[in-house]
Amino acid sequence: MICLNARFTGQPMTGVQRAAHELGRRLISMRSDVVALAAAPPAPEYDLPVTVVPGLSGHAWEQATLPRRVGRSDLLVGLGGTGPVTLSRQIVMIHDVNYLLGPDAYSRRFRIAYRAIQSVLMKRAAICTVSHWSARQIAKAFDVEESRIAVIPNAADHILSTAPDPGAPRTLGLADRPYVLCVGSANPNKNFATALAAYAALDDPEFDLVIVGGGDARIFAGSTLSSHPRVHRLPRISDGALRTVMEEAKGFLMPSLLEGFGIPAIEAMALGTSVIAADAAALPEVCADAAMLVDPRDAGEMGAAMQKLCANAELRADLADRGRKRAAQFSWDTSARKLSDLIDSAIRHRG
Repeated sequence: MICLNARFTGQPMTGVQRAAHELGRRLISMRSDVVALAAAPPAPEYDLPVTVVPGLSGHAWEQATLPRRVGRSDLLVGLGGTGPVTLSRQIVMIHDVNYLLGPDAYSRRFRIAYRAIQSVLMKRAAICTVSHWSARQIAKAFDVEESRIAVIPNAADHILSTAPDPGAPRTLGLADRPYVLCVGSANPNKNFATALAAYAALDDPEFDLVIVGGGDARIFAGSTLSSHPRVHRLPRISDGALRTVMEEAKGFLMPSLLEGFGIPAIEAMALGTSVIAADAAALPEVCADAAMLVDPRDAGEMGAAMQKLCANAELRADLADRGRKRAAQFSWDTSARKLSDLIDSAIRHRG
């Protein structure tokens, strides 16, 4: 039996959980030998049949309760970056080691726990990740051969099957002026501070700046734009609202200092929205020539790119065309098949 570690179904759906959900539900549909195990029924946004294994919760459930449910001949598959350190018959997807590369964005407790757990898993489990950049960083961090780490990319085709919410822009106060959109969790490595500085330096821009999902006050600490009428700080919104807001944006900006993959950039490309991305981490690998790449620490360059994109319809059309083609090169179905092949390989080699 293949046991899917579905602890992620109790967490808010950000990038890691999105990947785990899309891969997990496809894995279940394509194989009859997969069962998803979780501590509680899944949150409403997860479309995944789950077998509830009652006991502890969080990391304690994963480390103590889950291993007792996995049989000696079973293979455990974890897509959320961690797994029980006592099991060797498992595959773990480590999306990145950004907690080591940009430690200030994470608590000391988080860094210590993840480093300890992943150090053991690197020795005991089969490891995969979401980009070649992440594979290099993981190999360096844990002193292993990069060839040991399988690359199974993320994708964005889920956004195309999401029903849009046509009323979202007006409801969210975005219907009156063009805007550039940023999407990301409340993490300093998302680099919204530089995006804000870039916008602030522009002389009366004809577009607004919208940041979705970065509502944590720490992200905007010290910013003079905290109450600027042309800067919209929004919490997480529904997938349908996000699709519409992304489709109607003049451009999409992903200024991150660290990204293991960068799903929102590919989502924007899939929807035909032109992308500006940081020339950093996995973003050049993922975006290739389908985005304007900028120095994520150079507010002047970032602001000039936003202004150029919004003023130049021909440039937007060219990037939109490149973006759709680039996004089409990634597919959750293809990645799920790669994961299934990795499972078969692990079964053959571990007996």
